[in-house]
Amino acid sequence: MKKSIAKQMGKRWCEMTVELEGGRLSICGSTGEIMATPKAKAEARRYWESFFEENSGEMEAMNKRMGTRYTSPKGAAAFVLREDGPFHGLDVVSVPLPSNGNVFVADAFGQITETLSLFFPEVKPFLRWHLNDMKAECTHQEARGEKWATHPEAVCPDCGYRLGSQWLKRELPPEVLAWFGRLGTDVVAPVPPKVRKPVTPQVAALPGVAPLGLKGSRS
Repeated sequence: MKKSIAKQMGKRWCEMTVELEGGRLSICGSTGEIMATPKAKAEARRYWESFFEENSGEMEAMNKRMGTRYTSPKGAAAFVLREDGPFHGLDVVSVPLPSNGNVFVADAFGQITETLSLFFPEVKPFLRWHLNDMKAECTHQEARGEKWATHPEAVCPDCGYRLGSQWLKRELPPEVLAWFGRLGTDVVAPVPPKVRKPVTPQVAALPGVAPLGLKGSRS
């Protein structure tokens, strides 16, 4: 079962996703900026103009592939955004919060523990149970603060376990299960968007933006 909660703080948002499956707990999230639609469109335009300015060969390749004749980064950027959506290049996501005509642009994903603790202080006591079935240290080593980074392959004097030799599971205590039961609402998997062949090249994107030429921006 997967549950999700989202909160807003000023112009920032954060969504926490907690999953419990087969006794395994996962606490992850995503966060980013709440942008006014005109600002988001301007950011996407600046990104593509800068991309074509720095990679003129990509504009030539796009012209050859699409049968276009763009010679300026502005023209090429405008074409990309017309074809692939006005926010293409930004990681625009759907968040269960009122948009008020704004867009949610993500810039961090995964085990963002500091951000999750800031938006959801109540999660702090439970973060230690994240991936409770993938512990490299035994309970004795954990109690002593021994980790792989500080005590690689250390042998526990209490039980003989060699740190990092296997993944160990910690059974979730009742208070963790009770906390999960009180969390938000179940997450319903979204319907996948209709795939359309992009006009932009598939190369690595800048941090915080979707890979070029992919519909990952969900624009």
